[in-house]
Amino acid sequence: MIRLSRSAPAARVIGCRVTDRDGNTLGTVEDLLVDSDAGRFRLISVEHGGVTGFGATPSFIPVEAVYGVAGGEIRIGRPSGQVADAPLYDPSRMGAGEFCERLYGYYGCA
Repeated sequence: MIRLSRSAPAARVIGCRVTDRDGNTLGTVEDLLVDSDAGRFRLISVEHGGVTGFGATPSFIPVEAVYGVAGGEIRIGRPSGQVADAPLYDPSRMGAGEFCERLYGYYGCA
């Protein structure tokens, strides 16, 4: 996976507010991750919690879970509880490919 936080297209999305299907704020886009083999966006890294950037927790959401984008806001077509309970990425315990499979399975994305 490749982080795109410094690319021009990603710069327009970084910092956008992310909401759940009911309009509740989940956090802000921290980064976009691209599958380097397939050459396509795979995950949105959403940062939530913490104070002024310290102690924030990232959640990863498959781009297939995006319901809509409008007015600088990205809406996820899932409830906030599902995002909160999503698998966390720990590179010391699993590789990026294994994590993506697990995350996509959790969200029911193909």
